[in-house]
Amino acid sequence: MQPLRQPQVEENLRRFSEHTRAIASDGSAGWAIADAAADALDRGEDVVSLCLGDTSFDTPTRISEAAIRSIREGRTHYAPVPGTPALRHSIAAAQRRFDGYGWSPEQAIVFGGAQNALFAALMTVAGAGDEVICLAPWYATYEASIRVGGAIARPVMLALDNGRQKISEEILGAAINGRTRAILLNSPNNPGGYVFSRQDLEVVAAFADRHNLWVISDEVYRSTVFDGEFLSVSSLPGMMERTIIVNSLSKSHAMTGWRLGWTLSPKSAAVHLENLAQCMLFGSPTFIQDAAALALETAGDAEMHFFADELKRRRDLMLTALSGIPQLVFTRPEGGMFCFIDVSATGLSGAAFAEQLYAQEKLAIVAGVAFGAEMKNFVRISFSGSDETIRKGMERLSRFCSGI
Repeated sequence: MQPLRQPQVEENLRRFSEHTRAIASDGSAGWAIADAAADALDRGEDVVSLCLGDTSFDTPTRISEAAIRSIREGRTHYAPVPGTPALRHSIAAAQRRFDGYGWSPEQAIVFGGAQNALFAALMTVAGAGDEVICLAPWYATYEASIRVGGAIARPVMLALDNGRQKISEEILGAAINGRTRAILLNSPNNPGGYVFSRQDLEVVAAFADRHNLWVISDEVYRSTVFDGEFLSVSSLPGMMERTIIVNSLSKSHAMTGWRLGWTLSPKSAAVHLENLAQCMLFGSPTFIQDAAALALETAGDAEMHFFADELKRRRDLMLTALSGIPQLVFTRPEGGMFCFIDVSATGLSGAAFAEQLYAQEKLAIVAGVAFGAEMKNFVRISFSGSDETIRKGMERLSRFCSGI
């Protein structure tokens, strides 16, 4: 078959909706190396990948056994669209243990992972022509998830260094206009590793109240805070009624592949989130929800602490190695699973650095452009893998940098 001529290619592209065009971005190219490394690992090649926030921990046995038991008991039929009563009760109870507020099961809506929940939250509050303030660097899917509904992502650049206030009235005020509907927060941040202080969140809360904005709070990494404490913006006065929390079990309970997440929101928003869950999912698998409900019981809190302590140790292992590479500039991550590193002293962009590193050393990392165009001089490196994986990766990284 002859390749299509360019006009024909363009004509075919016009057959797709504006939504599909909206989610195409240069940032998606940042994942090309991660995909190539995954394929190479499947072929048994000598590749080290420090790309993804997927720990080497297995899901705790008691949780896996609960899913197996549920399947054997015939729990394989349709579940209620917003989630099983048991899981919604467990989500609300876990949140009450965390912040002491009176969350109810009706405020929890279950989705197929936090990404699915985030997508639904954005579709609920921002439509065509609306704008959402995003704090950069942001997670790779944020911009596309905002744009797919016709809304516009309005970036606000933050300082990455620790020990100073990151959000001010001035930087938020410069980004707002009459079309602004929401502020999207992520703390601990992926990829930056920073954790918002109470002072930062008080600025957000006052600003959102003054301008009648929603706040979407991505709290997936809140169980992995190493320095200081996590505070949810929803716990500040008046914010419970204008915040949609997005969370999951992926990081807290080593359940990335289970694809189970949720939103917690005012009941007025939960109605619309349930409608979106019906359109997208028509309910999540019952046996996975049964296991998730068990995971969220009080006994599971100890598992979260164990995983967090292990990740902190692995962070410190990686930071010790990175400190010996003078060309790399980074801020100590206060939480999450990643180091975000400025490589501009090497004379390479983040994308070029990642490409050459993979070509020469078969070490896969993510180029910073995946997290916003302004992050072109950065790369993201995960410390979620085993000690051996981290050591191998750091040896290859050091060798590469010494040859630049």
